[in-house]
Amino acid sequence: MITSFFPGRIRLRAPVFKQEDLAEKARKILLKFEAVKNIEHNPVTGSVLIEYEPDKVPIEKLLPMQDFFTQLANEARNFDGTETSKAKISKMLDDFDL
Repeated sequence: MITSFFPGRIRLRAPVFKQEDLAEKARKILLKFEAVKNIEHNPVTGSVLIEYEPDKVPIEKLLPMQDFFTQLANEARNFDGTETSKAKISKMLDDFDL
C-alpha cells in the first residue's frame, strides 16, 4: 500500500483509491490535520500522494489512531470493488473521529 515514503511525503497505492467518492471522503478527513499541506489523487492508477509538514505530526496524537488505521488498511487490502466492500470502508471513514 505504501509505495514511497520520506519525511514530508508519502504515496499510497491500492485499488480502493480508484473509487473517487471514497478517496474524496478520506481526503476531507486528512485535510483536518494541520500538518497536511497537499493531497493529490489519481483514480486511474489508484494512488494518493500526501504532502505534509513532518515537524507538525505529533506522535502522541497518532498513537491512539493506530488501531483504526490498521483496520482500515486491512479493509483496503481486501477491497474487491463490491458495494458491500465499498460500504464497509465508507462507514469506517464516516465513523472516524479525530
